Amino acid sequence: MADRPLPASNSLAEEEALHTKLNGIFTSTTHPSPVCYSIEIAAKDDFDLRQLERLTPQPVFISLPWILDENLRYADDFIRSPMLQLSSQLRKSHYTVVNHVSCYNITEQQVDALLSTGIRNLFVIRGDTVSPEQKFQNASGLVQYLRKQEQQQTDNHHRQLTIGVGGYPYGHHQSHSETDELRYLREKIGNGADFLLTQTLYDAQSFLRYRDRCREAGISIPIIPGIYIPHSYRHLQVMLKLTRIELAPMVQTAFEAHADDAPEQFEAFMVQYFVKVVRELLESNVTSSSSDPIKLVHFFTFNKFGLLQQVLQKLEHFFK
Repeated sequence: MADRPLPASNSLAEEEALHTKLNGIFTSTTHPSPVCYSIEIAAKDDFDLRQLERLTPQPVFISLPWILDENLRYADDFIRSPMLQLSSQLRKSHYTVVNHVSCYNITEQQVDALLSTGIRNLFVIRGDTVSPEQKFQNASGLVQYLRKQEQQQTDNHHRQLTIGVGGYPYGHHQSHSETDELRYLREKIGNGADFLLTQTLYDAQSFLRYRDRCREAGISIPIIPGIYIPHSYRHLQVMLKLTRIELAPMVQTAFEAHADDAPEQFEAFMVQYFVKVVRELLESNVTSSSSDPIKLVHFFTFNKFGLLQQVLQKLEHFFK
């Protein structure tokens, strides 16, 4: 396999900035805490770097999804994959990048090849599809392998990797109970996860209850709420089917009432709706007696930067 490094801008010191950034954000004692945000974008033809650069304020990090088999088609030279090509472009523009890596059909040798490209910030997912023959059957096993490889390459005083994993406020469709789900989550974290990023949220209270359950279970790593702003009713239905989230009846009714809106009307409603959700999340930092404020919000953008900017502008007193 080709082991060509990424460009010089992808230095180890720069990659480790994510771990430093997260520590700075989540250990800040400022009250009320200023809030930062991160985003997920897609390596698609509609990505426009200029639109990203116009976002105000700028994101703390940018994550890039792993799209089923697409990256494995480039396993002989991961540098050629669209995800790695976009990663390189973003790093040249001084963005901190988090690359997703899926358990689906990936081998130990391919994980090693991926690491050899210089990637240091990872978001580990099991993937929507699981093959009985694949090496890593779950995210916990892949996190464990990544930490093992890290330990073999460095001493105990030098952390190379920053690793995130997913959380499910609405429950994972394959979990038998909340107890089982939290047990699996503790296993992922015990194997070396640094932060937890939730699936797409459609209300604030589901996140707050989930965070409380995690804390009661002894999970202490940062928990980041994930927000998706649908740009069409059709895309919303696709996402709900993909994530297997069942909306609360009141939320479902509210969304259905706008199913036949013109595109601009639907987008305006969704901006209004999710501004309310994010505001409720962030107001809990002040109104709640919790010592666990939300300091970072993640937005799944699908490259719709205009919608995100509208949300940020309406909540500009929260975001620094």
